[in-house]
Amino acid sequence: MGKLTIKNLRFRSRHGYHDFERVVGNNFEVDVCIKTDLSRAGQTDELNDTLDYTVVCGIVEDIMHGEPVHLVETLLSSIGERIMDDVAEADWVEVAIRKYQPPMETQCDFIEVSDQWQR
Repeated sequence: MGKLTIKNLRFRSRHGYHDFERVVGNNFEVDVCIKTDLSRAGQTDELNDTLDYTVVCGIVEDIMHGEPVHLVETLLSSIGERIMDDVAEADWVEVAIRKYQPPMETQCDFIEVSDQWQR
């Protein structure tokens, strides 16, 4: 079993609980890690024999640029579930989302949520 990791997909998106977040937006980063069989592609050197990571990036982009939601947990769930639904080669998925400069009195660089899904 191999592992494909996509790090720091960057988005400016309008997700957030507060109205102003849904107007001005915020910076987000998304990591996706997928366990899948990479052995056949290693032998054949053919894209059709592996998981096409551009499909995964397209799923993440669709959700991050889609209809605004209140919680990063909702984004997390949407991304993980859609990858598991749409990418048959994915046996296990981990997604992490970072929201930069969250609106709170205490300053921090980002908050991060992550979760895992498996067949």
